[in-house]
Amino acid sequence: MDSNQITIIIPCYNEEKNIELLFEKIKDNLKNITDFEFNYLFIDDGSSDNTFQVIEKLANKYNNIQAIQLSRNFGSHIAISAGVENVKQSNSLIVISADLQEPPDIIIRLIKKWLEGYEVVWTIREKRSQSFMGKIFSNMFHKLFLKASNFNNYPKEGPSASFLLDKKVYLNWKKFRESNRMIFGMIAWMGFKHTYIKYLQNSRMSGKSSYTFFKLIKLAIDSFVSFSFAPIRIISYIGIIISILSFVYASFLIFEKFYFDVIITGWTSLMVIILILGGVQLITLGIIGEYVWRGVEESRNRPLYLISKKINFEEDTENK
Repeated sequence: MDSNQITIIIPCYNEEKNIELLFEKIKDNLKNITDFEFNYLFIDDGSSDNTFQVIEKLANKYNNIQAIQLSRNFGSHIAISAGVENVKQSNSLIVISADLQEPPDIIIRLIKKWLEGYEVVWTIREKRSQSFMGKIFSNMFHKLFLKASNFNNYPKEGPSASFLLDKKVYLNWKKFRESNRMIFGMIAWMGFKHTYIKYLQNSRMSGKSSYTFFKLIKLAIDSFVSFSFAPIRIISYIGIIISILSFVYASFLIFEKFYFDVIITGWTSLMVIILILGGVQLITLGIIGEYVWRGVEESRNRPLYLISKKINFEEDTENK
């Protein structure tokens, strides 16, 4: 084992125009660092363009480049997990996205923090390359998740998709088998010694983000359901409050009927109450359904991902 080895994991999805430029930029930033041996692990998450062909070309040229092609698009969090689980001998690993929105010079800053003794180093965007509404929803999500999960080591500003993990952290990764995963929550749950660096996010060089609105909604649901009991607890509180209000209102109607002989009327108010209660019940069933469905999904024990091809690995290609 080389004690001065660092692996840089680069998850990719339809990034054929960015791969070579990213690799050159990273290599140029690290050329003066002689204390470490750098390996590169590209994860192709079922791209529909020529991303893997570009990676394969680089891997045939450089022995320190490894590549994994997943059998289909499993999502960025699964692709990152595939990368982490296939690192075995490095003292630390760094994940950086292939879209060039994270400047390659953050790698050196991550290493400096790691050498100070930190085992997890997050990156936080001081300036997000997002729309105004995207920034609002992103900030709202991270604040709610931080409050619901009670993770004291989770960055309140919200981490980006680039981070560093010490060997003692990433070796525990395989112990997590949930298929609907949010890796930032997993890292925060593990504990260890955390810190962060801040950077300015660049605009995307080419292509477009694979994160659609519905994928972001799914990620938010996975985050809350996986790491917080808050949704279930909120349902309980709503049920208690509605029950108390219903009891008070029923008592009031009975009192008016027997003491003031008031005739109870009002189909409109009745319909409003029925619709409100019906909406609450549907929301309740939906939240409970999310928990139940995830339990069923995990019980199937399907593989987290399947590997179609490996390049520059000693062992033969195998399914996870």
